[in-house]
Amino acid sequence: MIRHLDPMSAVLGGACAFALIGAPISVIAQAPAAAAGAGPSSASSTGVGAATGPSRGPVGSATGGSAGSAAAGGTSASTLGAGGTSTSPSQSSTTLGVGGSAASAQGGHVMSRSAVHGNQTLNGQAMAQAHQGGTFSKSHTHCKAGSTAGVDCRTKTMAHVPGSKPVKSTTTSDTPPS
Repeated sequence: MIRHLDPMSAVLGGACAFALIGAPISVIAQAPAAAAGAGPSSASSTGVGAATGPSRGPVGSATGGSAGSAAAGGTSASTLGAGGTSTSPSQSSTTLGVGGSAASAQGGHVMSRSAVHGNQTLNGQAMAQAHQGGTFSKSHTHCKAGSTAGVDCRTKTMAHVPGSKPVKSTTTSDTPPS
């Protein structure tokens, strides 16, 4: 059984509420270990946010993002984040979205979590991991977007099979407003 918020209502309803009142948006998905004879497990999550307000920085815009995935044995995990910001002499607007998914073969555990929060500067994180015995895959993306900071995103991934060295990767994106 997968426990989660309905992604469409969380994304559509949450994004509207966030833009109006600044409430955080969060989606968590988790699938417990598959019972004997049960099929594969998977989990996914999405978080989005938007903010509009008076200009707080120089005129310009920025877009950026980062993504990554890891896989080992019968496990896989992926996360991504992307955002944009635009500033005019009188208004600024920022948007940010993050998401992740994880999957495991029969008998594995999976977890995915995503959230975006903030007002003029948005912060978002997406984490996903899957493990089956000692074999695991995980991915973590963190993004920050704001009219004065631009868009900064970083994704770290790791996959490991017992008896071997973990495989790690880091991807970064730093886009100042221009």
